[in-house]
Amino acid sequence: MPKYVECPEPFEPLFEKAEEIMVPQFAEREWNPERSAFLLSGERYVMYRAASMAVALKNQLDQVLGAASGVVIYKFGKACGSSDAKFYFEKLGITDPAVRLAMGPVGFALGGYAVVKILPESVPAPNEEFLLVYDHPNSYEAEAHLSTGKISDKPVDFLNAGYSAGWCSEAFGITLDAKEITCMAMGDEQCRFVMAPPSRLRERIKEIKEKYGLT
Repeated sequence: MPKYVECPEPFEPLFEKAEEIMVPQFAEREWNPERSAFLLSGERYVMYRAASMAVALKNQLDQVLGAASGVVIYKFGKACGSSDAKFYFEKLGITDPAVRLAMGPVGFALGGYAVVKILPESVPAPNEEFLLVYDHPNSYEAEAHLSTGKISDKPVDFLNAGYSAGWCSEAFGITLDAKEITCMAMGDEQCRFVMAPPSRLRERIKEIKEKYGLT
């Protein structure tokens, strides 16, 4: 059974394989104070406090960009997900699209973004039928917003949505976008996302909302 991803039973072997690949990449850690460098398997990472990224950055962008701030954070997340996916696929020589996709939620969890729960409606096909429905039960973005004591009037997991869309797009070589449809920062029970090709995303969101009785 996978440790970092909750998924329907038929997907478990795939995510177990992904964990075998990705866990060692995060196991070799080194802090080099002389270089002020935190290294994972020799690759430099930068640590930010979750609330600084999720709340302070969003507040600053709101002042400059208004309603467009969420789009900017989403695009930033998508660029990060795409870049990380390319890096690991090339470094590890992974060519199987299904394994590539499964590596994303594992790396996502190991990177501190959130654990991932894949829902049974998901159809990870490398074409226009692609559909991924998933929850982030402990999203760092939602938790950071909740820590302020305020309830948001809209979803807040822009970077999480963008990162997962960027990774999965690289995994299958198709353009995908993700949208959060419920959010714990709004008082919902979970942060739930729908991912699909842009031309079908609105249709897919409607289907999933109807299935779960969401307005």
